[in-house]
Amino acid sequence: MMPRLLILAVTFVFSSSMAIAQSYAVDPVHSSIGFKVKHLETSNFHGRFNKAQGEVKLESGAPVSVHMSVDVESIDTANKNRDAHLIGPDFFAAKDFPDITFKSTSVKKLDDTTFEVAGDLTLHGVTKPLTVKLVKTGSGQNMQKKEIVGFETSFSIKRSDHGMTGYIDKGIGDEVTLNISVECVKQ
Repeated sequence: MMPRLLILAVTFVFSSSMAIAQSYAVDPVHSSIGFKVKHLETSNFHGRFNKAQGEVKLESGAPVSVHMSVDVESIDTANKNRDAHLIGPDFFAAKDFPDITFKSTSVKKLDDTTFEVAGDLTLHGVTKPLTVKLVKTGSGQNMQKKEIVGFETSFSIKRSDHGMTGYIDKGIGDEVTLNISVECVKQ
């Protein structure tokens, strides 16, 4: 009888301490991906991407992996002619490189709400390592009573690092700052 109790106790301890990652899908309706870039060394120009998808896996409320994909053709600068130029060969070359992707390789907890996420950013067909600070902005339930969690990050990249050099010599900045806010729904 005693060996059975010991086996049950050990099994319970090990099974309860092994967290299972839960999958959360990025809700594109309640998420935003904005960017800004310097124009003619005078002002910051702002735009956004309207279509993104992704998944964040959580263990005990903390992210353990992040994957995002952004549809390049969803760029929105409030000017259709400019948007068409941006998805063309001078900038994103969306026909050849339709998506921008980020896939994490590691996540390090810095405190209860802040995480350092390292991964690979693929833009314009070029993959480069990227490390960002990800902040958990809250959690709760949506109107359909599904569990949700929010995250935000802001970081800068050089578009020339990804082979996007169009118009750098004509006053369009090389450094682009991205501001990303996502709401994720438990699957």
